[in-house]
Amino acid sequence: MEVSMFGGLVLVMVLVVVVVPALLVGLVLWLVSRSTSDDGGAPARAARRHELLVSSVAVLAAVVCTVVLLAQPVAWPGWASAPGVLQAITPFSVALVLCVVRAVGEQTWPRPRGEVRSAPLARRTIWSLGGARLRIVLVTAAALAVALVVFGATADPTGRAFATNPVTLPDGSVVSGASGPYPGWPYGLPMLLGLALAVAATFVALGSITRRPPLHGVPARHDDAVRATSAARLLGAVQLCLGVGLGGALAVGGAAIQSRGQNLLLDELPTHGLVAVGGGVALLGIAVVVASGIAGLLAAWPRAARHAGAPAATGAPA
Repeated sequence: MEVSMFGGLVLVMVLVVVVVPALLVGLVLWLVSRSTSDDGGAPARAARRHELLVSSVAVLAAVVCTVVLLAQPVAWPGWASAPGVLQAITPFSVALVLCVVRAVGEQTWPRPRGEVRSAPLARRTIWSLGGARLRIVLVTAAALAVALVVFGATADPTGRAFATNPVTLPDGSVVSGASGPYPGWPYGLPMLLGLALAVAATFVALGSITRRPPLHGVPARHDDAVRATSAARLLGAVQLCLGVGLGGALAVGGAAIQSRGQNLLLDELPTHGLVAVGGGVALLGIAVVVASGIAGLLAAWPRAARHAGAPAATGAPA
């Protein structure tokens, strides 16, 4: 019963927060690409279309990965440390697929022809290109790592439930119990590994965007805008995946804590605030998922070129 509820919760959360927004983003970007003019000329418009193609392929690959993984049996045999582990690591697998597709897509840009200026007007790094979005992704990853460690440390010996210490009643009887599912070490360790791989892949993909040669025939400020669009869409998608992972862990863990507190309350035993704590953690998880979904949608919007007077960050073909 607990396993089916866990799988159902993950499935509904991902379908609502990942698949539906992905389809909406694809539709919006397609409409924007048809209605938006770019004063950078035909090469700049072609660059926008190529970036949209790479982003669309990455989103499509992510949706396929999501559906395939969530369609697998919850009670996965063999290597899985607990039922539902494959579903628990789905957000990180999707982030990894997104980064791989983006990194491969960066190799499909036309190479510059003729002599290219080798000294850009401003140094570009992963940190300058990623900006605040990269810092938010890292904060989310750190928060998820801390949450998984806390859940692992507070889980019962099975690692799959939240238990409270046995209570001895006046008549000498002992009351104990546990509530689950709970993201203890059987879930936390695979999720931590998936998180590390997703973060590493994000840096690799962002580095490929940073090192992309200037686009032939595209004014520097429009080249910068296309590059910034690529980085924002990558980081927005990764933020959505990590947000779903963090929010899902908080929602599931908080629900188990709240349930245990309610059981103690029914037995007329002190809850030590578990109902309030669990409910707050679960609500925080939902808020994280919603905020990450909004961030992902906002990141999908194409970045406009800066005014001609603004300093450029890229070189351009001479």
